[in-house]
Amino acid sequence: MKYKPIFVTATNTDVGKTYTTCKLIQEYGKMGLKVGVFKPIETGVRDIPLDGGLLLKEAKKTNPNLKNFTCNDIVPIQFSLPAAPYIAKKKSSIDVNLLHKTFEKIASLSDVVLIEGAGGLMVPVDEKLYMYDFIKEFDSVVLLVTHGKLGCINDTLLSINLLRALRVPFAWCVNLKEEDVSFNEVSLPFYEDEFGGAVLVQKHMRVLSENLLKLL
Repeated sequence: MKYKPIFVTATNTDVGKTYTTCKLIQEYGKMGLKVGVFKPIETGVRDIPLDGGLLLKEAKKTNPNLKNFTCNDIVPIQFSLPAAPYIAKKKSSIDVNLLHKTFEKIASLSDVVLIEGAGGLMVPVDEKLYMYDFIKEFDSVVLLVTHGKLGCINDTLLSINLLRALRVPFAWCVNLKEEDVSFNEVSLPFYEDEFGGAVLVQKHMRVLSENLLKLL
């Protein structure tokens, strides 16, 4: 693996981690990088992990080493209940050694690995782990994806403050959806004053992908 992995997280669930990660895979593919994907835990799985399936399908376009991989090869822990892993796991345990073995196999076949978390940074995994613990478990830099609805400023700042407290390198972006028509008026002015602007998934993926490489 040429680069450190990138841990993709979000301010909450259903913000657009998988969508953004797929866009990032495409950008790195254009740069000639073989991208690996890893989703340590996926909940709400019925037959196959849907997020994991989308990630793997996109990654195979850039990385021929993954051609024989299945969703189970990149999503080692799966639960049927759509809830935080702490709850979805019920009486089972989270095998961190299994996660590391899975990651190392993917990393050995890739130039860079994108690790997608579940939910946000503070999602409880088990009695000892929160989702943010995976950042240091896999020695990653972080991409924080935030939403564009009213309230995104608060959610973004809370997650950024945690990442700063953890002292991990990170970049952040906004994933705008069709219904986020008020973003430019009610949220963007703060981002412009505080951060000099906002990196948008829909407009700035090349800039975002290059900024992340600078952190690796």
